[in-house]
Amino acid sequence: MAKHGKSRNKSLMLRYISEIISFKVHDPSLGLATVTAVEITNDYSYAKVYISFLGDGDIKPKMDILSNAAGFIRHEIAQKMQIRKMPELRFIYDDTLEKAHKIEEILKRTKK
Repeated sequence: MAKHGKSRNKSLMLRYISEIISFKVHDPSLGLATVTAVEITNDYSYAKVYISFLGDGDIKPKMDILSNAAGFIRHEIAQKMQIRKMPELRFIYDDTLEKAHKIEEILKRTKK
């Protein structure tokens, strides 16, 4: 598959996963989840879905909800995308925003 095709598929997958989590995974304990990136292996076996959550709370139960819904989400994406092989979804917590916030707090304290 051409490089630009994979890039396009990653973008589409990110959009579709975001929509499915927001509108079709009905679990209030999930809170506001944001898909920050999608990485697909070259053979389309796996897709790493990086996700962050707004607000506080334990991350593990939220990640468990997504892992349990992975088959449903994958099925929903397969109905929207025209690709030969639908990758298995692996959800990975993206703590980039959390780290950035901690660095910002440290910088604020050092300025005082």
